[in-house]
Amino acid sequence: MRLFVFSIALILLSACNPGEAADQFIPPTQATIPEQGDPGSVRDGSTGSDFRNKGTILAYFDELITNGQIVAGQQCGDRPDLTNDYYQDFVARLAGKTNKYAGIAGAEFGNYSGSNYPVKTLVQHWDEGGLVTISWHADNPFEKGVDAYWNVGENRVLPNLTSLLKTAPESAEKSCYRKEVDAVAGALQQLRDAGVTVIWRPFPDMNGDQFWWGIHTAQDQESTIKGFKLLWRDLYATLTDDYGLDNLIWTYSVLPFQRWNAPVTSCYPGSDYVDLVGMDYYGPTADFPDFNSLQSLGKTLVVSETGPSGNAMGSWDELRLITALAGKAAYFLQWHSFPGEALAIQDNLKANDLMNSNKVVTRDEIEIRPLD
Repeated sequence: MRLFVFSIALILLSACNPGEAADQFIPPTQATIPEQGDPGSVRDGSTGSDFRNKGTILAYFDELITNGQIVAGQQCGDRPDLTNDYYQDFVARLAGKTNKYAGIAGAEFGNYSGSNYPVKTLVQHWDEGGLVTISWHADNPFEKGVDAYWNVGENRVLPNLTSLLKTAPESAEKSCYRKEVDAVAGALQQLRDAGVTVIWRPFPDMNGDQFWWGIHTAQDQESTIKGFKLLWRDLYATLTDDYGLDNLIWTYSVLPFQRWNAPVTSCYPGSDYVDLVGMDYYGPTADFPDFNSLQSLGKTLVVSETGPSGNAMGSWDELRLITALAGKAAYFLQWHSFPGEALAIQDNLKANDLMNSNKVVTRDEIEIRPLD
């Protein structure tokens, strides 16, 4: 997740020791935004013949890759209570400029100490024909007052991830973690009950060291990787079996392999527990590092986070996303902007050309059919 590099976005929360959350709302600028219910913005599938489910969405993604097309996605906030504000600022306002809504709207279910996870905006985007992806940067159950952004290298501590499993002995850490799992599951059940299939992305960037579930290459990788795989599988079983969440498309997303990151396939929990494989990449131009390594896992590939870095912010060529990713990834999810940090689609170059390209699929163009 991009936010760890921005001090303005760090929210020191703990699910078991909640503090007062800093409001990250970015006041919207004035623009003409088309109403979401405008004629033509609702596809046939959302009015009674909706074939969108896990199987048909995955098949559709494979078809897009074969056809050299890619769905445009936009992240909307870094907490669940900010989804609507950021949707208006980065999806609706982008539509006001380009007459096109992003096909995929992204939200975050971590960094949050509240009990209410608003999902209305996500349901509306789905009902208008779009797709939904949710990441989960879980709060650190091992440290009070410290959230997901906890560097395992700098802290010189390797958390015992197996102590959080359902079968582990009772402990304060386990209680803290499983309390958050229960809250997140409740929100995902709301989406299930509304008919929404969620592209679900828990524990992202696990092959790096910036989050408490991550890997540090200078420490005991073997035991940490083993613990992570067990934690992923335990979450899969918990959400699938205990909470009946059959509406999740499980997405394993990694950072590029570098000296300080583990190889991109090292933490893979197994094909039975993963549906999509994603790359989280920020750089001077769009790219897909480690494509061949990830392709070896045999899953549909996506670019689960992307955007410009450094001096490229605000001058990123959006059309480069097509040449770099179409035919390789089913979709890209571009991160949202911060004050002084221009990451979003609308805040970079050639946004209109991107959203109106015949190779880019927007919300009104998503056409998912039943399986034969």
